[in-house]
Amino acid sequence: MNQGRQPKRRLVVRSSSPALKIVVTVLIVFSMAALTALAWVRGSIRSQVEDLRREAAALEQENQELQKKIDNLGSVQSVQDIAREELGLVDPNTVVIQPEE
Repeated sequence: MNQGRQPKRRLVVRSSSPALKIVVTVLIVFSMAALTALAWVRGSIRSQVEDLRREAAALEQENQELQKKIDNLGSVQSVQDIAREELGLVDPNTVVIQPEE
């Protein structure tokens, strides 16, 4: 008579033991602490990435400026600038007036 029919099943909810409640609570608290720590680490890493990107951009700018100096090293103007700024030399046609001390 009951062919094709499955017997009805009842869901029985039992009161759980205090130990199980403690374990579940500890797991939930631990999970929340772990998620908070991960969020903090993620924020820290993002901050470091932004700092490194700024540093990389500054270094790229410095590299471009140094490359311009390298490209201009062979020019007469570049040689004169180096002689004047780093060696203290002056053009032979320039009159230098030094104040008395």
